[in-house]
Amino acid sequence: MPVVRTLTSPSPGAIAILQLEGDVDTILDELTPAVGWPEGVVRLASPGGIDDCLVVRIDATTAQIMPHGGPRVRQRLLHWLAERNVPASGASGCRWPEAADGVQAAMLATLATATSPLAVDLLLDQPVNWETKCTWTPEDDARSRRLNHLLHPPRVVVVGEPNIGKSTLLNALAGRDRVITGDAPGTTRDFVSAEVDCAGLVVHWFDTPGIRITDDPVETRAVELARRLVTQADLLIAAADGEHQWPDLPRTPDLRIGTKSDLAAREDADAVVSAKTGRGMPTLVRSIRDTLVPPEDLATRRPWRFHPDLP
Repeated sequence: MPVVRTLTSPSPGAIAILQLEGDVDTILDELTPAVGWPEGVVRLASPGGIDDCLVVRIDATTAQIMPHGGPRVRQRLLHWLAERNVPASGASGCRWPEAADGVQAAMLATLATATSPLAVDLLLDQPVNWETKCTWTPEDDARSRRLNHLLHPPRVVVVGEPNIGKSTLLNALAGRDRVITGDAPGTTRDFVSAEVDCAGLVVHWFDTPGIRITDDPVETRAVELARRLVTQADLLIAAADGEHQWPDLPRTPDLRIGTKSDLAAREDADAVVSAKTGRGMPTLVRSIRDTLVPPEDLATRRPWRFHPDLP
């Protein structure tokens, strides 16, 4: 029974690639009845009338359907294939005919889904790095886990008392108004998240409501969720301005940032920023990146286990 794998990113794009593997003749025959389909031949077809696609037969058991890259088009084509007993496979072992070996195939599959710009050059280096004969060590495992933050956005959770500028900071980092801000303490009554590019490392940034005791049941629930997020954070940031104390947290924060430095700068912070003026923002994003993915990890020539199929 054939299966279909999506080789391109789930995000919208110009072209998507759906790879059929197994007994592909039935599907190809339906697309172009009584014509035959030699290897390497590319044809225009419209599966189910859904979209005009380029279709190529790679070899006897592999073909690719290349529709436009809209998520809805891709979803409808996968449904059309499922109706013909071609299930979608989430397995990572996609066959890449242009790959010379398994490392190159894993690299191509990972490049299609990596979220951080910093991952690209590092992934392109991996086929050469994996040719190096070396003994794998526990530090290689630890480094690979850190580098995997380049592939899947790590959770950055920011906690501080109400009205110290956490939401304004997120809006500045995201480049848009992601959170409603105001002078009233506790304007943010639920945690809000956004993907933020921290100097080439894309992170999932969580702006939590101020953790405090309140009689408001909605805010109480939000505070409970914030406490849970703290335990799941890959990077925990404590935030405070010049007028508030550092938050009481269940574990030591990875970074302490002083906000509203245009009004009063804290001397006991790892970084001081002003979302209003931009002061300290480049330093902050580099600190976040370097804490999650240290520069020495990016510079090493040792192999990175970036894919589950790698040994």
